[in-house]
Amino acid sequence: MTTLLSLEGVMRVYQNGVKALDGVSVNMERGELVSILGKSGSGKSTLLHILGGLDRPDGGMVSFEGRELNFRNRDEIIMHRRKRVGFIFQQFNLLPSMTAIENVEYPLIFRGVPRSDRHSRARVLLEQVGLSGRIEHYPKELSGGEQQRVAIARALVSDPLIVLADEPTGNLDSATSAGIVSLMREINRERGVSFFIATHDRDLAARADRICTIADGRMVA
Repeated sequence: MTTLLSLEGVMRVYQNGVKALDGVSVNMERGELVSILGKSGSGKSTLLHILGGLDRPDGGMVSFEGRELNFRNRDEIIMHRRKRVGFIFQQFNLLPSMTAIENVEYPLIFRGVPRSDRHSRARVLLEQVGLSGRIEHYPKELSGGEQQRVAIARALVSDPLIVLADEPTGNLDSATSAGIVSLMREINRERGVSFFIATHDRDLAARADRICTIADGRMVA
């Protein structure tokens, strides 16, 4: 395997002086499914936001494919988010005024992909996540598990190197959660997409190739 991402001594300190991340160092190989296990407030969401370019560290270094990510270069960070990273959130974050297929297509608009290509790519992904009969439904017409499947398809539509999932089963019942975890594992194996999953659920974490445990902003295992 080759190293996909590397963090060395990453710090994030909020204005109130709280250290959300306190010298975090971790490596991840291409094609891995890694879980970061920790309680609420442990720093795992902050770590994912930095990896995805949604936040910036106050110290340390983040590298992708051996190249340091320059958080001061706005254009570089925008391209990092669009081309390298897919996001899955606990709250799904689907646009309520758009159908399932329109939600999946949406990230491709910013990459200048023609409408017909956007539509065909989104349709294929929705079929792959088991929603071929729900593509024209709006989020309010979908169950929680179906909404999360739409979110997974949206995260994959740009062919990212890595998908960052922040408590992806936090709002789902246990049976639905198990299905979502199995789907992510299947996508990881079949498509070779790396997954970095933040969770407080030990059962979910146990399905990963590797578990990193975080507490009070520090990697403890």
